[in-house]
Amino acid sequence: MKLRKIGIWGTAAILLWSGAGESAYASIKVTGSAAAVVAESSSEMLKQATVVHIVAITNLRKGPGMEHDIVGKAKAGDTFQIQGIEGDWFKIALPSGSNAYVANWVVETDAPAQPEQPDQPDSEQPGSQQPGPGEGEDGEERTEPVATMVHIVAVTNLRSGPGMDYEVVHKAQGGDKFRIDGSEGEWFRILLANGSKAYVAKWVVKTGEVPHSESLVYIYHTHNRESWKNVARSTSGGAYDDREINITLIGKHMAEVLSKKDIPAIAENADIATRLNEQKLSYSQSYAESGKVVSNAVNTYASLSYFFDIHRDADVPRSKTTVAINKKSYARVMFVIGTANPNYKENKKFADALNAILNKKYPGMSRGVLLKSSHQGNGEYNQSVSPGSLLMEFGGVNNTLEENLNTSEAFADVFAEYLKQQKTAKPQKPAK
Repeated sequence: MKLRKIGIWGTAAILLWSGAGESAYASIKVTGSAAAVVAESSSEMLKQATVVHIVAITNLRKGPGMEHDIVGKAKAGDTFQIQGIEGDWFKIALPSGSNAYVANWVVETDAPAQPEQPDQPDSEQPGSQQPGPGEGEDGEERTEPVATMVHIVAVTNLRSGPGMDYEVVHKAQGGDKFRIDGSEGEWFRILLANGSKAYVAKWVVKTGEVPHSESLVYIYHTHNRESWKNVARSTSGGAYDDREINITLIGKHMAEVLSKKDIPAIAENADIATRLNEQKLSYSQSYAESGKVVSNAVNTYASLSYFFDIHRDADVPRSKTTVAINKKSYARVMFVIGTANPNYKENKKFADALNAILNKKYPGMSRGVLLKSSHQGNGEYNQSVSPGSLLMEFGGVNNTLEENLNTSEAFADVFAEYLKQQKTAKPQKPAK
């Protein structure tokens, strides 16, 4: 077998990604001069590769990045000639004569084997005295992250056992995260949202420690590309969407503001629109797809109690979705509660409490609490996950990004006041 997953030894694997609201990823840890040697040799080996070998169903894209359209799917056993390298992506030749791109971290190549890493200090040689678990040199507590999660980077098969010959039990989507339950050879055993277990190949995922382990608030966006008339670059069919300038910026900003108020929050970055497209699902399946993301979050972060799905409303007149308070313009807020959830009265109670505080602190900003049944919309809106679940409409397409950012700050202020009044950080969760 040729060298598996040459990309693992590339730049992406030896860097430690970190930042606000993001996990730290690391497949291997190489520091100092050793990192430079490995990175340089890895780059040279990539240049020597002439063929990619597909190890599982893999998306082939129009360009070198996850944002590019999928132009085909390759299956395990397929091979393609490499025509070039762009970053972490191989440019390959298709049988039709056209070209496509495939991520170097999900394939094998015919490149030569990884050279030996530089010699380690004597203290790291076999047989030498090593620090105990959780300790560093001199018995100091170790602070570097330990891999406790896998991060899915593209549509990936999850199997019933640790090998390619085992049955596929689930397909994970790019952006999914799973807790690691164990390791068998080149496979991680992971915990699924329903409590069952599955296996995923180590060479097709990124790893990291569980981030935000004490987070209280989870912010996500079922319609994640909702944007505004003055900036939207996709306006076909009367929609106002954008891949970058969209409602997710509001969620990220709100999470930052909440964190500064000592209310730990997670801003989900799952691209629901892309997931629907990759699975050939209709827009009406958006809540079912975001529900999978929410379930995964619940399974990953036991501390979560509040779940906010933030949207922007449709083409409602600006006069109805905008308010000026102390010479500052805000997008008005509407709370939406789905009555198809058997515990919806608890969610409504939560919304009513926030609405009262909002009316007091920011008069005119609220558009009220709207109840919607399954005959009027989705009806459930993933709100059965917790009595602290809400769908909120921030303004409409005629508002601006700045007005929505202002509103996210105001809502963070309102929510902080709500927690203060409750004298506790967690609502009672529904009995299972």
